[in-house]
Amino acid sequence: MNRFIEMAAELLYPWCCPGCGKLTSYKTIWCGSCINDTWNPRLINSSVTDHLDGCYTLCDYHSGMRKCILQLKYNGKSELSKAFPPLLDRFPWWDRMEDFKIVIPVPLASRKMKERGYNQVDKMFQKWMESAGKEYFPQGLVRLRRGETQSLLTRVERYKNIKGAFHINKGMDVKGRKILLVDDVYTTGATMEAAAHELKLGGAEKVVGMTIASGAI
Repeated sequence: MNRFIEMAAELLYPWCCPGCGKLTSYKTIWCGSCINDTWNPRLINSSVTDHLDGCYTLCDYHSGMRKCILQLKYNGKSELSKAFPPLLDRFPWWDRMEDFKIVIPVPLASRKMKERGYNQVDKMFQKWMESAGKEYFPQGLVRLRRGETQSLLTRVERYKNIKGAFHINKGMDVKGRKILLVDDVYTTGATMEAAAHELKLGGAEKVVGMTIASGAI
């Protein structure tokens, strides 16, 4: 009976790979070619993040993965939120995250939030994290100022642009807690570092990052 329902669902609601558009299953989401091309879970090697205690990423930021993230981020394709739970399912080191019960996303500036109607990071992580028994706080951090778009800046400019941009939301207590800080893409680490700095100022014991994709080694 369950298999019949699955077959009917696939016929009525066919799913295309978010990377290349090839017809796939609503259960697998990604085609094998796109997964093989981009899947590269790793701990990013960075010497410039003093307050971020390491950052994991799931995929390389190119080809179909880049296309999928940009569609969700800038073109209002919120249905692409389905593309990310299968990636989180595949992450090989969840055992290292057992003590990280609190998950906080990197927030958007209020203007961007109004324009998009959602934070793409919540679409990527929230449901999965909550189903895994973690506490997800979509407004744990607030962004005090917008600044320039990070993607248009150099590494040095990114750090200057984002410094002091975040604040722990009123009523959010992170003292002595281990925080999993999540974002869509890790580029230079400037944004994650600034957010981790604020969490450490608030008393967080440890802040480890996780992103869907990165071009960093």
